Amino acid sequence: LNSMMTKGLKTIISLLLVASLCRGFAPTSSDLRPAQSRRAFSTDGWEAHRRPYHHDKHSTTSLLGQSNDEEFSREVRLRAEAESPFAKVRYFFYLNAAGGAFTSLAISLARIAAAMSGVNTDLMDESLRNAAIDIAGLAVVYYLWRRDEAAEQSRLQRATKGAEIAKLVVRASKRLVDDVEDGYFNAPLSALRRGRGIEKRVVIAAAGSGKINQVLQEAEQLKDDMAFNDLLIVPVVIPQGSAPQIPSDMTLAPCIALPVTVGANWRDYVGEEAAEAEKQGVNVEEEGMCIILKKNGRVGQRTKGIYLQNLVGNVVARREAGMDVTNI
Repeated sequence: LNSMMTKGLKTIISLLLVASLCRGFAPTSSDLRPAQSRRAFSTDGWEAHRRPYHHDKHSTTSLLGQSNDEEFSREVRLRAEAESPFAKVRYFFYLNAAGGAFTSLAISLARIAAAMSGVNTDLMDESLRNAAIDIAGLAVVYYLWRRDEAAEQSRLQRATKGAEIAKLVVRASKRLVDDVEDGYFNAPLSALRRGRGIEKRVVIAAAGSGKINQVLQEAEQLKDDMAFNDLLIVPVVIPQGSAPQIPSDMTLAPCIALPVTVGANWRDYVGEEAAEAEKQGVNVEEEGMCIILKKNGRVGQRTKGIYLQNLVGNVVARREAGMDVTNI
């Protein structure tokens, strides 16, 4: 029995160590790190991470009003698994570790019962220690399991949110892709990702109508620099979640794309972001806020205020420093 107990304990420790190593080899995500903190809005344009949206296991509603608690799409699950390919392996180790701990605990409890009945009473102390170790091992396995489960839900929700952002539609000038004088085309934000023909850093700028008009004037002045640095601004007027009123005689610069309202998609998305910003003391209508998408379509940063000159300067500074500017 002693050898069996020792073997079981060693098995539990080994499995937990292997599971931890597998977790270490899994690719990390910047979006997972702030899972315990609130979304932060930066004032200088540097990267600010977000807290995953609150998940209620009884009722979760997506941007399009669809329930996510029933099932996630196959595409979303594949994206989540790609972020953490060793998750299923860890679950396997957790089950094996829990099974070994349960078996060892059952033996210890049997020995304790026997000792209380007067059989092998000299093994009582050792059995109590072993039972305590087994219970502690089960607690550790349960904690690791719950942590991985919470991280998986966060990945699934983030992937779902990313898919919904990708479906948002904008209207841009044809000069964005061709050297023509006029004309416009509609495209989802997913069409602006790297490797899909039009690689842009999409800057969703949300504010009241007065602030948005100022932003449009600034964008017109910086249009050459913004185009050179692959920056595309999408001005959204809140709380309507709609495009600003553009004078009929004004031609959109290639660095500007207007949101195309399909149902309440833009209003729901920007409204949720604005509500979170206001909780952190941001006057969104007057100061505005930016949600900057990387070329891979993921949210790279959020900023308090709309500072186009700073956004251009950040890209230029990275390029001059020899840093990568293809994935930001």
